[in-house]
Amino acid sequence: MMLITVDAASVSELRRVIVSTCGDLMLYMRVKPVDHASKMKFWLCLNKKSIDSVIGNIMRALPQAEFGRITPMLPA
Repeated sequence: MMLITVDAASVSELRRVIVSTCGDLMLYMRVKPVDHASKMKFWLCLNKKSIDSVIGNIMRALPQAEFGRITPMLPA
């Protein structure tokens, strides 16, 4: 699970980068507005193999993106 925060104006670009990088490796994505909707938080559940590439692509496309903690998902 990865947490990313971006400006509300960057939501479409972040989604595009995530989908083009991860494809079927993304299990789910949750989006929630924060700071009176000036920022948006994304929770991504990704395959471990895709984390490095998605971080690199997001940093290139959206250098202002803020990355939070990356935590492993517990087995169900």
